[in-house]
Amino acid sequence: MPKINLSRNHSLEPAVIKDRISKLGDKLQEKYQAKTSWADDRTLNVKGTGVEGKLVISANKVDVNLDLGFMLTPLKGKIEETLGKELEKLTASDS
Repeated sequence: MPKINLSRNHSLEPAVIKDRISKLGDKLQEKYQAKTSWADDRTLNVKGTGVEGKLVISANKVDVNLDLGFMLTPLKGKIEETLGKELEKLTASDS
């Protein structure tokens, strides 16, 4: 199972980064029909057809760890690139 592991540093307040991660979760639901749910204040679980994982917020970093199923394997590069760009935007202090 291919994995996507991304990390981005941030200097945002906890409520701000959580709100931004929630919005990213909404995009994942829209684009990949993945269900998202908060396990706690710092962990957003992602589960859908062909994708499973979590986004974890720490004091100064966001980690994305996703496992892709067979059907999404050919799209791994594109998904990783898109998620990387989204993370750059949402961790920027002026967004």
